[in-house]
Amino acid sequence: MTTEEKKMMQPAQDYIRKLQQNRNAGTDDCMLSSDLAREMGITAPDLHHYLIDVGFLFRERSTYELKLSKDYAGLGYAKTRSHFRYSQKGELIETRFPVWTEKGQEYIKDLIQGKGTNKGKKVKK
Repeated sequence: MTTEEKKMMQPAQDYIRKLQQNRNAGTDDCMLSSDLAREMGITAPDLHHYLIDVGFLFRERSTYELKLSKDYAGLGYAKTRSHFRYSQKGELIETRFPVWTEKGQEYIKDLIQGKGTNKGKKVKK
């Protein structure tokens, strides 16, 4: 990329950076799934698959984004962060994903260790 091209891109990059900061405000105290999984000695995909299996998370069909199930939404377990990228067609795409509050981290750890409840749902083992 030439210096001239970088100068042309700068306003768009500044806009996206500001948009992302605004969307993600208030999530600084939350933990990413990858960090939480690492603490527990598993991978983030394994953590997500488990949380989907027990009904804590689900994938939105149209966007494939992870979201809290309705039984858990609004209980203070997670907040939502956004990530922006460009598609191959040059369209700006926002991807949203959960990040875990301290309450959510503890709940997930207890759930995985078998100490928590999962609202009566059966866990696949």
